[in-house]
Amino acid sequence: MLLEASGIKKSSYYKWLRKQNLKIAKDIEDTLILEHIKCLYQKHKGRYGVYRMTNALAIDYGVKVNHKRTYRLMKNNGFLSVIKAKKKYVKPGEAHPKRNILKRNFNTSCPFDKLVTYITEMKICGIKIYLSSIKDLHTGMIESFEISRHPSLALAIATIEKINDKTIPEGTYLHSDQGSLYNHLQFQMRLEEQNIIQSMSRKGTPIDNSPMESFFGTLKSELLYNPLIKILDIDDLIDKTIAYIDYYNNDCIQKKLGYQTPAQFKINEILRLKKEEIVF
Repeated sequence: MLLEASGIKKSSYYKWLRKQNLKIAKDIEDTLILEHIKCLYQKHKGRYGVYRMTNALAIDYGVKVNHKRTYRLMKNNGFLSVIKAKKKYVKPGEAHPKRNILKRNFNTSCPFDKLVTYITEMKICGIKIYLSSIKDLHTGMIESFEISRHPSLALAIATIEKINDKTIPEGTYLHSDQGSLYNHLQFQMRLEEQNIIQSMSRKGTPIDNSPMESFFGTLKSELLYNPLIKILDIDDLIDKTIAYIDYYNNDCIQKKLGYQTPAQFKINEILRLKKEEIVF
């Protein structure tokens, strides 16, 4: 009666009704997805961008959505990543290489094939600390790290010592810059004792060690300059740095690892190699 009185066709009315029902259902879905996004945003301290968030929704909650929908929900509700996009390297002028064995060939075949190391400075309340790390190029794992108030030879050697109990194949490469610590005879002798082959960047060419530089850039962006994280003092910075590296290794999924964490990827690679009867 009402439809006839209004002059609206039944087919048009039911088509409109279906659209309304679909819109209501989609709004309910969006609300549920948004709750998951909020939880992931808080868990990862605002570090996840659209693509990692989309994959985390599928991994953690079994919710498969298009990245455009994730972006819309994140943007409209203030959950976009607080981390600024990384600046791309500008290709530097060529220089004479010095024992640069890797020559930016970061391709690997197994864990501990190629390692990179570096020492970076971090500062809070006018006080500095130095973080020395070793990263596995195959798995992305931070396999060893040490923190000190001084960028000393002891710091560099202590970082090497911490991988002494790991299964390192003979012929593993360790790449660094040409800092005096890595050029020191004691450091080089320690590498020889562990059958590690040393490779060094060309002078003044940080891109030769870009994977390590990239990690420290990510760490500082996601920890030191993260507006969602308050660092009270130098001791708090040390504690949060240790916690971040654990998070990076065990909880932070990475696109290049097929949206696995470095720890997950390492385990899967070891299983794969065992199946192929490769011992390392």
